[in-house]
Amino acid sequence: MTASTQQDAPVPVPLPLPPLLSGIQKTLGSKLMQKITSSKILLVGSGGIGCELLKNLALSGFSHVEVIDLDTIDVSNLNRQFLFRRQHVGMPKCTVACEAALAMFPKTKTSNNNGNANGNGNGRGHPGDPKYIAHHGNVCDNSRFNVQYVSSFDLVLNALDNVAARRRVNRLCLAACTPLVEAGTTGYLGQVTVIDKPSSVECYECQAKPTQKVYPICTIRSTPSMPVHTIVWAKELYKLLFGPKVEESMLFEDQTGDEKSTYMDIVLELRESLKKKDGEKEKEVSLDGVRENAAKAFVALYHTEIQKQLDMDRFKTAQKVPTCIPIEEINAASKLTATAAATATTTTTESPIPCPSQQPGYKQTKAMSQIECIHESIACILEAATSLQKGGTMIPEFDKDDILAMRFVACTSNLRSYVFGIEPIQSHYSAKGIAGNIIPAIATTNAIVAGLQVLQAFHILKKQLEVKKGESLNLKDVCKYTYCLRDKTRKGYYLQPTTLPDPNSKCFVCRNSIIYVTVPTDTWTLDTLLRRVIKKELGFMEPGLNIGSSIIYEEGEDIGPEEYAVMKKKILKDLPAGGIQHGTMVTIEDFTQDLTVEMCIYHKGEGEWDPKEEGGDTVAVEEEEQFSISGDKPVAKVETKEDTTSGTDVEKDKDEEGVDDNDDDIVMVVNDADDDEKKTDAEVDAPAPANNGAKKRSIDNDDAIVILDEGAPSTKKAKLTN
Repeated sequence: MTASTQQDAPVPVPLPLPPLLSGIQKTLGSKLMQKITSSKILLVGSGGIGCELLKNLALSGFSHVEVIDLDTIDVSNLNRQFLFRRQHVGMPKCTVACEAALAMFPKTKTSNNNGNANGNGNGRGHPGDPKYIAHHGNVCDNSRFNVQYVSSFDLVLNALDNVAARRRVNRLCLAACTPLVEAGTTGYLGQVTVIDKPSSVECYECQAKPTQKVYPICTIRSTPSMPVHTIVWAKELYKLLFGPKVEESMLFEDQTGDEKSTYMDIVLELRESLKKKDGEKEKEVSLDGVRENAAKAFVALYHTEIQKQLDMDRFKTAQKVPTCIPIEEINAASKLTATAAATATTTTTESPIPCPSQQPGYKQTKAMSQIECIHESIACILEAATSLQKGGTMIPEFDKDDILAMRFVACTSNLRSYVFGIEPIQSHYSAKGIAGNIIPAIATTNAIVAGLQVLQAFHILKKQLEVKKGESLNLKDVCKYTYCLRDKTRKGYYLQPTTLPDPNSKCFVCRNSIIYVTVPTDTWTLDTLLRRVIKKELGFMEPGLNIGSSIIYEEGEDIGPEEYAVMKKKILKDLPAGGIQHGTMVTIEDFTQDLTVEMCIYHKGEGEWDPKEEGGDTVAVEEEEQFSISGDKPVAKVETKEDTTSGTDVEKDKDEEGVDDNDDDIVMVVNDADDDEKKTDAEVDAPAPANNGAKKRSIDNDDAIVILDEGAPSTKKAKLTN
């Protein structure tokens, strides 16, 4: 007689089920229903997909759920993340979502549904009481969320919207051998897959992914971290000030709510001062009034609103805390503001000073200082007022080919970057290359993929019940990689399941393959290698570096930052143990992710770089940080018509681009038409190639990474600190 892995534990006395769960039990069986109510589930993310998942988990009878999320609720979340209400703005998403899920959990006569929703309870109570525990924090925080923590769960569900967190959860689940149900959506497109190391299936990092094109509204409004985030925000500010309907901007805040907006009153006043008509009557546009209101609006947006968020402790988990632009600096820049168009009609007594873009020697490739950006932005508003006074019109929607609109967006986005410490500051030229189109997310797609995730969870739990002692779990027989399509297939399906793909033999995460990196070893320091490649590109959290048997760098709780401060400043070729030179093998260990890989370093000096060199992915962020991660890696290809009409039935029916792993409110599709040095639109949008005849892999917001040969065994290390 065989026994399941769960039969060693005492079987709790079954409780009477409410009608909803009784129906599920009749469908799935009493054993699986009991497994559902007793299993521990970890949900990472409580945004667009996360809200749908929590609702599904609660209504399906999952009684032990923990939720991790670092975000707070923004007003822009309310239209799609249905567990939140206006009174919840500013509160942690995970806490509010857990409370809402507990409220809708099917009630029994013996259940009081008072499960802990803030992580402070002791977890004890009646076996039938649901416990939904919220953890407001970053899943990348190894002191709280590590391999040991993840291994305590029966399975993990991902509802994330950024690559760093996705890579982190992927590696934790691989190390803990805990099944992970991954999902993502972009507009009408979506996908759900299962990642499980014992089942020998593809992990999240097995496929190379093009540059991220998906940016959630809550990130744009609350926690920007890249120049593209601030540019999207600035485009919405343009819409807020100059658009035909102020409520169409994602920055619009309803003044009838309980929480008073810090900037909407002055924004509406500024819009009113720009109007040439007051009802049916013509009125004169006062440039002094426009300038005064513009300065007030900038104070509200870049000082008052930021200070309000700081006072609410919104950024306690942020890596960089924003800094308010001083009111005095905004007022000083406002007094400088005058343009050639405004000079003839202004009544101010101050000496008119041309805005930076009209001064001699100005170049569109030069980034402006903070005060120059304020000066230029207010000058743009004055030019718009002058144009309106003369009978002109403002374009209702942002167009990057409109010079005034692009100047305004470039400068206001840079001001946002100055506030949040985002680098590099963009020139007019580079900002124009980033600006693109915004595509709204579809809430129904979030609901569909969340439903598919719970169905996959049923399959996983059932398989865990059936597996015999001593046998490894194999989910490949019961789980599927499922696509949600925009257009139905020839058979009339909008959902297309495929077999879970095999792992990529060259994946350094789940197959420990060698990573090949080319850098200028005679100019790069160890700090540059750690910061730019090992942490940012390859996703290591607390790396340790070894050359042969010698330790050249370590990170960890018991290692202070000063211990390797001298070593980090050394040029790579001058490091101990022979240094890092052409052909040096470096072992990278990260015990927080239970990951050890070999990295082969190649040298390429200044003047030897070719961005179009075949066989590599050269990254030229700045000249001093030029490097290449290269080798026989999976790359996104440009798909031809022949590619989409051959192969499996899946490939024939789905003539769609890949799906970004995003679950929130907007999608940014970058338009690089004006940047000759960047990829073509076809190259940017091309999906990654299929693996083993399976469907196209998802396009994600990760950078292409190298994945090559098998890693070498580690040996005992001698520690070097100088």
